Amino acid sequence: MKKLSLFVSFLFILSACSNIERNATKANLDIIPIPQKMEIMDNVFNLDNNTVVVSDDEKNQFNATHLQTYLKKLFKSDVLLLKEANDNYIRLNIIDSDKCDDIGLMNDNEAYILNITSHGIEITSVDAAGIFYGIQTLLQMLPNDIFAETSHAYDNIEFPNMRIVDNPRFKYRGLMLDCSRTFYDVEYIKHLLDALAHYKINNFHWHLADDQGWRIEIKQYPKLTELGAWRGADELLMPAYGSGNERNGGFYSQEEIKDIVKYAADRQINIIPEIDLPGHSKAVAVTYPEIVCDIDNVHLSVQGESNNVWCVGREDNYIMLENIIKEMTELFPSKVYHIGADEVNMNSWRDCELCQNLMKEKDMHQLVELQNYFVRRIEKILYKHGKTMAGWDEILDGGDLMESTIPYVWQNSSRGIKSVKAGQPTVMQVSQYMYFDMKQSADERGLKWAGIIPLDSVYSFDPIGNFVLTEEEQKLVLGPQAGLWTECGQMPYYADYQLFPKILVLSEIGWSAQEMRDLASFKKRLIDSHLDRLYQMDFKFRVAPPTVVYEDNKLIVNKEYDKLVIRYSDDKSAPTINSPEYTAAITTDKPENYRFATFYNERPSIARGAQNIDLYHFMKPRTTISSNVPMENDINSLVDYNLNTYCYTSRPVMAGDYFLYTFDEAVKCDKIWAATGHYGLAIVGLPNARIDYSYDGVNFMEGEDFVYDYFDGYKAACYPEKEVKAVRIVVTGIGECQYAILQDLRIE
Repeated sequence: MKKLSLFVSFLFILSACSNIERNATKANLDIIPIPQKMEIMDNVFNLDNNTVVVSDDEKNQFNATHLQTYLKKLFKSDVLLLKEANDNYIRLNIIDSDKCDDIGLMNDNEAYILNITSHGIEITSVDAAGIFYGIQTLLQMLPNDIFAETSHAYDNIEFPNMRIVDNPRFKYRGLMLDCSRTFYDVEYIKHLLDALAHYKINNFHWHLADDQGWRIEIKQYPKLTELGAWRGADELLMPAYGSGNERNGGFYSQEEIKDIVKYAADRQINIIPEIDLPGHSKAVAVTYPEIVCDIDNVHLSVQGESNNVWCVGREDNYIMLENIIKEMTELFPSKVYHIGADEVNMNSWRDCELCQNLMKEKDMHQLVELQNYFVRRIEKILYKHGKTMAGWDEILDGGDLMESTIPYVWQNSSRGIKSVKAGQPTVMQVSQYMYFDMKQSADERGLKWAGIIPLDSVYSFDPIGNFVLTEEEQKLVLGPQAGLWTECGQMPYYADYQLFPKILVLSEIGWSAQEMRDLASFKKRLIDSHLDRLYQMDFKFRVAPPTVVYEDNKLIVNKEYDKLVIRYSDDKSAPTINSPEYTAAITTDKPENYRFATFYNERPSIARGAQNIDLYHFMKPRTTISSNVPMENDINSLVDYNLNTYCYTSRPVMAGDYFLYTFDEAVKCDKIWAATGHYGLAIVGLPNARIDYSYDGVNFMEGEDFVYDYFDGYKAACYPEKEVKAVRIVVTGIGECQYAILQDLRIE
């Protein structure tokens, strides 16, 4: 009997080892975006290396091979593609629309039914788009490592019998990426498109031209990319947003654009091109200066750029723009073309004789009417070429638009109300929710003029929910779009960090029924499954930092996700993968020395100290400030030791400029450092400068040259050996943009 028990145990061990070796697993049902209806039934279907893909419709050619590629990777063996099979199949079935009612399928080209029985899997739709989205749902049920460069070999995946009936809430689900301020190469764009497609986002709004770079090859105007695609000390465009002195930039050739457009179309993504007009056009103006008004006065945009507005009264400009648009129509089949039309400083038109003559001729009384005139001219050019115009919500001002023209609302939700009440189809990219360049917490990098926008805030957005609209007006809300402006994008993986996992939130906002959405459910699916999926896809997503407080002589840490590890250091350095793990409150009388970070595998969050204490005991000596550079605001804000205030110059800096900090009493300290640029954003700083220091206020010694830091911008430090009387920042070369931002000294 004892021998029999041993034999049975041995067989059990063999069986367990066999299962491990075969890598059998169950299907994952953590689906994002959550389907409209999902019913789980009895019995199972085992997907294995004998499963075949069945399709006899030419529309499914890409879908079938797309699915086949993942199955081959899953099983490490060939997967047959057949026209028919009766068992162990994945059938891709496009049906006539008149059959939809019979099976409960919405007659919508993106709707699908995914039905799993003991015999196989069937994905049904009226079009290839629905089949593609059904495939994406199916792929989410498979092991995450099929998205990695290398993956395990699986023997079978066990699926419950189930039925998913699904369709999108909104027909438009978009992401905008600014490739002007930061250039992203073809490989990255395709990588991003893969993720958008997998999460059922169907529009990629490609911001291709702005003040900081023109990114699309136009053969009739070659200087746009020969000269206007590059920034640097020796280029026509100044360094900006941390790009530095070296040549920085790039552009997409027409062949590359055609390749990307096809790549996107195969994955059911429409690419909407944007060239920003009539403002935000510095990259054009430096290459073809005749496009701007012939005036002497300098008018700066909100970003501090001058001479960046097309002259509305110059007729040749419309000829040039039609030529550009004509070439673009050969590259982008999209029906919608975006012209920007935001944040235009119209004062140059006030000073321009041609623009003023046009106002008199057309009996205009306000400059905004000139903007509407320009917008309507471009609208007609696009209409002539079979295109629909879109623009930021400023196009609503100054006059009427064609009924088909699409405002993209960014300023606030009330602008969305104005748009749909005016009868315009409208895309909702409301900045307070959908601007992914905003800070995600107070101590992270990013802008915050639209607010600090964590993932939870994004999830709360409903494109329709805050509106009081008729049924017809609701139909004019096309859907949501998120946007990533890249002023602070000069860092590897910046886009990944800001976009992920928020893109998954965008996915659920755009696709799932409002009543199906639940933040707790979303976070569980995200943490249980999709962070690992993003990791396997090699996106450098944001890891949420822990919450840290100091109370009763103890550092207490709460992490947002229990499954993640928190590590800490006690010397103010950022924790590493080798740092000790936080497991319980830490008793200490020096809480300012501790830093904590959440880790997803080897990837850390930002390092964070206790958020309710002063982490840096900077000295604040009485100080006098002077400079040879005229300042736009009170220069004394540089010596108030308030890091929430800053001072900026009223002209570009140049070699020889200086900023002198003189202490009333000599200061004994270990380190003095200075940062330049916008706090927490690290833009508009001093790429060419040095920090000097003096013991007597007369004779100076050289400190460090300024170097770029992701969080602090261009920064430098000096390490005095005795009491310091003065510190001087000396500019040694070209600055960024049309002004520079200075900050208070940090003295330790």
